[in-house]
Amino acid sequence: MTEAPLLELDGVSKRFGSIVVADSLSLSLGRADAVGIVGPNGAGKTSLFSLISGDLRPNAGDVRLDGRSITRLDPASRCRLGIARTYQVPRSFEHMTVFENVLVAVHRGAGLRGREAFGLAAQVLDETGLADTANERAGRLGLQQRKRLELARALGARPRLVLLDEVAAGLTDPEVEGLVQIVAGVRARGVAVVWVEHVVRALFGVVERLICLAAGKMIGDGEPRAVLASDAVRDVFLGTDYGEVAPG
Repeated sequence: MTEAPLLELDGVSKRFGSIVVADSLSLSLGRADAVGIVGPNGAGKTSLFSLISGDLRPNAGDVRLDGRSITRLDPASRCRLGIARTYQVPRSFEHMTVFENVLVAVHRGAGLRGREAFGLAAQVLDETGLADTANERAGRLGLQQRKRLELARALGARPRLVLLDEVAAGLTDPEVEGLVQIVAGVRARGVAVVWVEHVVRALFGVVERLICLAAGKMIGDGEPRAVLASDAVRDVFLGTDYGEVAPG
Protein backbone atom coordinates (compact mmCIF):
# COMPACT_ATOMS: atom_id res chain seq x y z
CA MET A 1 0.00 0.00 0.00
CA THR A 2 1.42 3.38 -1.04
CA GLU A 3 1.96 5.80 1.83
CA ALA A 4 -0.08 8.99 1.59
CA PRO A 5 1.95 12.16 0.97
CA LEU A 6 2.78 14.48 3.82
CA LEU A 7 2.22 17.69 1.85
CA GLU A 8 0.28 18.39 -1.34
CA LEU A 9 -0.18 21.55 -3.36
CA ASP A 10 -3.02 21.32 -5.87
CA GLY A 11 -3.21 24.07 -8.50
CA VAL A 12 -2.02 26.76 -6.10
CA SER A 13 -1.93 30.28 -7.57
CA LYS A 14 -1.05 33.64 -6.07
CA ARG A 15 -0.84 37.04 -7.70
CA PHE A 16 -0.31 40.60 -6.57
CA GLY A 17 -2.04 42.65 -9.21
CA SER A 18 -0.34 41.78 -12.51
CA ILE A 19 2.57 40.04 -10.75
CA VAL A 20 2.18 36.25 -10.56
CA VAL A 21 4.28 34.53 -7.87
CA ALA A 22 2.61 31.11 -8.10
CA ASP A 23 0.99 29.90 -11.31
CA SER A 24 -1.14 26.77 -10.76
CA LEU A 25 1.61 25.00 -8.84
CA SER A 26 1.06 21.35 -7.96
CA LEU A 27 3.46 19.12 -6.08
CA SER A 28 3.51 16.23 -3.65
CA LEU A 29 6.01 15.68 -0.85
CA GLY A 30 6.61 12.41 1.01
CA ARG A 31 7.12 12.08 4.74
CA ALA A 32 10.91 11.84 4.68
CA ASP A 33 11.63 13.60 1.40
CA ALA A 34 14.43 16.11 0.90
CA VAL A 35 13.74 18.57 -1.92
CA GLY A 36 15.80 21.50 -3.11
CA ILE A 37 14.28 24.51 -4.86
CA VAL A 38 16.25 26.80 -7.14
CA GLY A 39 15.37 29.62 -9.49
CA PRO A 40 16.31 33.18 -10.36
CA ASN A 41 15.41 36.14 -8.17
CA GLY A 42 11.68 36.78 -8.36
CA ALA A 43 10.90 33.20 -9.37
CA GLY A 44 8.42 32.74 -6.50
CA LYS A 45 10.54 30.56 -4.21
CA THR A 46 9.96 32.44 -0.96
CA SER A 47 6.32 33.03 -1.93
CA LEU A 48 5.94 29.25 -2.27
CA PHE A 49 7.21 28.86 1.29
CA SER A 50 4.78 31.53 2.48
CA LEU A 51 1.90 29.70 0.79
CA ILE A 52 2.90 26.47 2.54
CA SER A 53 3.50 28.06 5.96
CA GLY A 54 0.37 30.23 5.87
CA ASP A 55 2.03 33.64 5.63
CA LEU A 56 0.24 34.01 2.27
CA ARG A 57 -3.24 32.85 1.28
CA PRO A 58 -3.58 31.58 -2.32
CA ASN A 59 -6.01 33.10 -4.80
CA ALA A 60 -6.80 29.59 -6.06
CA GLY A 61 -5.90 25.99 -5.30
CA ASP A 62 -5.50 23.94 -2.16
CA VAL A 63 -2.71 23.16 0.32
CA ARG A 64 -3.08 19.83 2.15
CA LEU A 65 -1.22 18.23 5.03
CA ASP A 66 -1.86 14.55 5.68
CA GLY A 67 -4.69 14.75 3.13
CA ARG A 68 -6.42 17.54 5.08
CA SER A 69 -6.87 21.00 3.62
CA ILE A 70 -4.94 23.62 5.60
CA THR A 71 -5.46 26.43 3.08
CA ARG A 72 -7.51 28.51 5.52
CA LEU A 73 -5.33 27.88 8.57
CA ASP A 74 -3.07 30.62 9.94
CA PRO A 75 0.72 30.15 10.35
CA ALA A 76 0.51 29.33 14.06
CA SER A 77 -1.99 26.54 13.44
CA ARG A 78 0.14 25.11 10.64
CA CYS A 79 3.21 25.24 12.86
CA ARG A 80 1.43 23.25 15.56
CA LEU A 81 0.51 20.67 12.90
CA GLY A 82 4.19 20.21 12.06
CA ILE A 83 5.27 22.85 9.50
CA ALA A 84 8.18 25.10 10.51
CA ARG A 85 10.20 27.53 8.43
CA THR A 86 13.22 29.80 8.46
CA TYR A 87 13.52 33.22 6.82
CA GLN A 88 16.19 34.68 4.56
CA VAL A 89 16.81 37.43 7.12
CA PRO A 90 16.96 35.83 10.59
CA ARG A 91 14.07 36.84 12.86
CA SER A 92 15.48 36.06 16.28
CA PHE A 93 14.52 38.01 19.39
CA GLU A 94 17.77 39.93 19.68
CA HIS A 95 17.47 40.96 23.35
CA MET A 96 16.78 37.39 24.43
CA THR A 97 19.41 34.71 24.85
CA VAL A 98 19.97 31.96 22.32
CA PHE A 99 18.40 29.44 24.71
CA GLU A 100 15.38 31.68 25.32
CA ASN A 101 14.85 32.07 21.57
CA VAL A 102 14.67 28.31 21.10
CA LEU A 103 12.55 27.87 24.22
CA VAL A 104 9.93 30.23 22.77
CA ALA A 105 9.75 28.01 19.69
CA VAL A 106 9.43 24.91 21.87
CA HIS A 107 6.62 26.51 23.89
CA ARG A 108 4.69 27.98 20.96
CA GLY A 109 5.36 25.37 18.28
CA ALA A 110 5.86 22.06 20.07
CA GLY A 111 3.53 23.00 22.93
CA LEU A 112 5.89 21.71 25.61
CA ARG A 113 6.45 23.07 29.12
CA GLY A 114 8.72 22.44 32.07
CA ARG A 115 11.55 19.92 31.99
CA GLU A 116 10.42 18.46 28.67
CA ALA A 117 10.62 21.90 27.04
CA PHE A 118 14.05 22.63 28.53
CA GLY A 119 15.27 19.23 27.41
CA LEU A 120 14.15 19.72 23.81
CA ALA A 121 15.65 23.22 23.68
CA ALA A 122 18.98 21.90 24.95
CA GLN A 123 18.88 19.03 22.45
CA VAL A 124 18.24 21.43 19.54
CA LEU A 125 21.09 23.71 20.59
CA ASP A 126 23.42 20.74 20.74
CA GLU A 127 22.23 19.50 17.34
CA THR A 128 22.85 22.89 15.71
CA GLY A 129 26.21 23.51 17.38
CA LEU A 130 24.95 26.40 19.52
CA ALA A 131 25.23 24.89 22.99
CA ASP A 132 28.27 27.03 23.84
CA THR A 133 26.34 30.22 23.00
CA ALA A 134 23.16 29.32 24.90
CA ASN A 135 23.46 32.24 27.32
CA GLU A 136 24.55 34.86 24.79
CA ARG A 137 22.12 37.47 23.52
CA ALA A 138 21.00 36.69 19.99
CA GLY A 139 21.82 40.23 18.87
CA ARG A 140 25.51 39.65 19.53
CA LEU A 141 25.85 36.61 17.28
CA GLY A 142 27.81 36.54 14.03
CA LEU A 143 26.18 35.58 10.73
CA GLN A 144 26.93 31.86 10.94
CA GLN A 145 25.46 31.63 14.43
CA ARG A 146 22.43 33.72 13.44
CA LYS A 147 21.74 31.33 10.58
CA ARG A 148 22.07 28.35 12.88
CA LEU A 149 19.79 29.97 15.45
CA GLU A 150 17.18 30.50 12.74
CA LEU A 151 17.36 26.77 12.02
CA ALA A 152 17.33 25.93 15.74
CA ARG A 153 14.17 27.97 16.27
CA ALA A 154 12.46 26.04 13.47
CA LEU A 155 13.58 22.71 14.93
CA GLY A 156 12.37 23.77 18.36
CA ALA A 157 8.82 23.56 17.04
CA ARG A 158 9.43 19.81 16.60
CA PRO A 159 8.39 19.87 12.93
CA ARG A 160 7.59 17.06 10.55
CA LEU A 161 8.37 19.40 7.64
CA VAL A 162 10.97 22.16 7.79
CA LEU A 163 11.23 24.85 5.10
CA LEU A 164 14.73 26.31 4.81
CA ASP A 165 15.02 29.66 3.05
CA GLU A 166 18.63 30.37 2.02
CA VAL A 167 20.19 29.40 5.33
CA ALA A 168 23.60 29.03 3.60
CA ALA A 169 23.63 32.49 2.02
CA GLY A 170 26.64 34.59 3.01
CA LEU A 171 28.54 31.76 4.69
CA THR A 172 32.07 30.59 3.93
CA ASP A 173 32.69 27.18 2.37
CA PRO A 174 33.56 25.51 5.71
CA GLU A 175 30.50 27.11 7.33
CA VAL A 176 28.29 25.85 4.50
CA GLU A 177 29.69 22.34 4.94
CA GLY A 178 28.94 22.43 8.66
CA LEU A 179 25.39 23.55 7.95
CA VAL A 180 24.92 20.79 5.39
CA GLN A 181 25.92 18.20 7.98
CA ILE A 182 23.34 19.60 10.41
CA VAL A 183 20.54 19.56 7.84
CA ALA A 184 21.50 16.06 6.71
CA GLY A 185 21.20 14.93 10.33
CA VAL A 186 17.74 16.49 10.59
CA ARG A 187 16.64 14.69 7.45
CA ALA A 188 18.17 11.39 8.67
CA ARG A 189 15.86 11.33 11.67
CA GLY A 190 12.79 11.49 9.47
CA VAL A 191 12.02 15.20 9.14
CA ALA A 192 11.01 16.18 5.60
CA VAL A 193 13.12 19.05 4.23
CA VAL A 194 12.39 21.60 1.51
CA TRP A 195 15.37 23.87 0.98
CA VAL A 196 15.47 27.03 -1.16
CA GLU A 197 19.10 27.90 -1.82
CA HIS A 198 21.24 29.96 -4.20
CA VAL A 199 24.33 28.16 -2.89
CA VAL A 200 23.42 25.15 -5.02
CA ARG A 201 26.38 23.02 -3.94
CA ALA A 202 24.92 22.95 -0.43
CA LEU A 203 21.84 21.14 -1.68
CA PHE A 204 23.79 18.19 -3.05
CA GLY A 205 24.70 17.01 0.43
CA VAL A 206 21.03 16.63 1.40
CA VAL A 207 18.44 16.61 -1.37
CA GLU A 208 17.45 13.80 -3.70
CA ARG A 209 15.03 15.87 -5.77
CA LEU A 210 15.36 19.33 -7.26
CA ILE A 211 12.64 21.73 -8.40
CA CYS A 212 13.33 24.81 -10.50
CA LEU A 213 10.87 27.71 -10.46
CA ALA A 214 10.66 30.63 -12.88
CA ALA A 215 7.97 33.32 -12.89
CA GLY A 216 5.86 31.25 -10.52
CA LYS A 217 5.95 28.14 -12.71
CA MET A 218 7.70 24.83 -12.22
CA ILE A 219 10.10 24.32 -15.15
CA GLY A 220 12.10 21.42 -13.72
CA ASP A 221 11.44 18.62 -11.24
CA GLY A 222 13.51 15.50 -10.76
CA GLU A 223 16.98 14.15 -10.04
CA PRO A 224 19.17 17.20 -9.23
CA ARG A 225 21.85 16.81 -11.90
CA ALA A 226 19.27 16.06 -14.59
CA VAL A 227 17.28 19.16 -13.67
CA LEU A 228 20.36 21.39 -13.71
CA ALA A 229 21.43 19.96 -17.06
CA SER A 230 18.10 20.62 -18.78
CA ASP A 231 17.95 23.31 -21.45
CA ALA A 232 14.98 25.04 -19.84
CA VAL A 233 16.78 25.47 -16.53
CA ARG A 234 20.05 26.56 -18.15
CA ASP A 235 18.20 29.16 -20.19
CA VAL A 236 16.62 30.61 -17.06
CA PHE A 237 19.99 30.92 -15.36
CA LEU A 238 21.58 32.64 -18.38
CA GLY A 239 24.40 30.18 -18.84
CA THR A 240 25.39 29.66 -15.20
CA ASP A 241 27.98 26.89 -15.08
CA TYR A 242 26.57 24.42 -12.58
CA GLY A 243 29.65 22.29 -13.04
CA GLU A 244 31.26 24.59 -10.48
CA VAL A 245 28.64 23.94 -7.83
CA ALA A 246 27.40 20.42 -8.48
CA PRO A 247 29.67 17.49 -7.68
CA GLY A 248 30.37 15.26 -10.66
